Amino acid sequence: MTRKNRVVLYGRFALILMAFAMIGGVVAEPLLRPLWSSRLTVAQK
Repeated sequence: MTRKNRVVLYGRFALILMAFAMIGGVVAEPLLRPLWSSRLTVAQK
């Protein structure tokens, strides 16, 4: 396997992993939003 072919193969794997990570982030964002939001409120007199 030449160097160019190896770079192309690794690039494809990287793109596939990035696609799964983005889809996972979109799916997980509504589920994780309550954990990120602060429960602290500020009251003024």
